[in-house]
Amino acid sequence: MRLLIGLMAGYFMIFSGKLSGQEKGQLIRSYFDSIKIHDLHNGNVLLAENNHPLIIYSGGYADQRLNKRNHALSRFNLASISKIFTSTAILQLREKGKLKLEDDYSRYFPEFPFKGITIQHLLTHTSGLPNLELTEAVIKKNPDTVITNAILMTMLQEWGKPLYFKPGDEFRYCNTNYMLLALLVEKLSGLPFARYLDKYIFKPAGMSNSYLAMYGTHSWNDTARVIHQVLPTFFDSVYIPSNEVKRYRFSEYNNEAAYGSGNVISTVEDILKFDAAFFAGKLLKQASIDLALTPLKLNNGQVYEDHMDTMWGDGKGYYGLGWEIFEQPGYGKAVGHGGFKFGIATFYYRSLERKQTIIAYTNGVSNFGAVVTSGFYLLNNKPAIPVDTKKSVVRAYAKALIAGGPDHAVSMFHLYRSDTAHYYFSVKEMNFLGYDFLYQATFKGHQQMSLETFKLNTFLDPADYNVYDSYGEALMESGNRQDAIIMYRWSLKLNPDNEGGIKALKKLNAL
Repeated sequence: MRLLIGLMAGYFMIFSGKLSGQEKGQLIRSYFDSIKIHDLHNGNVLLAENNHPLIIYSGGYADQRLNKRNHALSRFNLASISKIFTSTAILQLREKGKLKLEDDYSRYFPEFPFKGITIQHLLTHTSGLPNLELTEAVIKKNPDTVITNAILMTMLQEWGKPLYFKPGDEFRYCNTNYMLLALLVEKLSGLPFARYLDKYIFKPAGMSNSYLAMYGTHSWNDTARVIHQVLPTFFDSVYIPSNEVKRYRFSEYNNEAAYGSGNVISTVEDILKFDAAFFAGKLLKQASIDLALTPLKLNNGQVYEDHMDTMWGDGKGYYGLGWEIFEQPGYGKAVGHGGFKFGIATFYYRSLERKQTIIAYTNGVSNFGAVVTSGFYLLNNKPAIPVDTKKSVVRAYAKALIAGGPDHAVSMFHLYRSDTAHYYFSVKEMNFLGYDFLYQATFKGHQQMSLETFKLNTFLDPADYNVYDSYGEALMESGNRQDAIIMYRWSLKLNPDNEGGIKALKKLNAL
């Protein structure tokens, strides 16, 4: 306890003036020591100033089932951070006169079925093309299909639907855009995309531990890569690979092989090397860098604006050419990108004015936004977000329900919920647990456990229409029509616009 008090002291101190590098480093180390002691971040984090690392944190498991720990050189799938590399490749080809951003994509691929979509539309997610829904028909016909870039053009030709909007009118994040850009890099360079990245980006930047994972090649089975792992349900306690979870099969198995949009594999140190090389002008000329980091303007002349990715607090988010752009009051402009797949999250941030860098990955337990934001605060002489070591009441309740039945579980629930120093409670988590019991469990009595969970939730938050809607669904699934009707009616009394409840009630009344 004495150690913890010592570690926490720095987090709640009032910062005054500018800390020395040594003082800042000590506070950063204290924060991440506390995170590690309590196993609060599974993954790696690097904080740097002027491309000098202040800390490289590593915690948790690369593969929990095999008891393999994460370490400083653990290789993570960058997910959508990969789009920065695709953008850089496109801008390199532009500098060589191989393309213009205003060019129609169909100029290079006449078989591309949509006219009027430019390379810039693809880079800025303003094309109007479909995202993963493009793959649904193929996967429905053959559930074992793994979607690759090689079949992308055929799927677009067979889509048979119009664009969602006129190119340039709206921003709509779409991985299809970057798959198409990777195909363009291959066509114009004459190199496989993996080879292009290695030759023109990874090697020039000194990124010796980075590569593009290509489905069907040896790189796909790299045992040094961390596993994308999840707790499948709120009643599970062991992490398993996300592509083994049935509910994630569509995205994590069928759609896991796309490149250009994802699948760059790297370490935190290698991304710092990229950061240094990119902003030193070793990969692109300054004019191209400035172009990449200019906020998108839509056809109506308005700059597209959204919330910041991952980072907490005040600030605005924009999008450039494959880069997210952050404007934070008092801190100026920063750029980077976030990434997410089930079982993994990533974040890369570069302050242009303060030359600060944050690189963070997680593939397990983490309050990711709090960890990233705390790193930002500590770099800027502000206290970190207080470390939260509280456990979930809902997970503890689930364990008690499975082990001892409903009466024991309710007793333990009240005990856990009253212990606010060590536990937190969330009605939303309780709702998730009810659905986990209802649809994800296969053990005996799981349906009754779902009913018990949803029932209890109606007493915990009686003003929320959704708790009655969920309980009604479980009652309907268990064959209890009359009580399901009562619950749906109560849900609609609280929220007459609940479309799901309206449809369910019509179905029940028709039986």
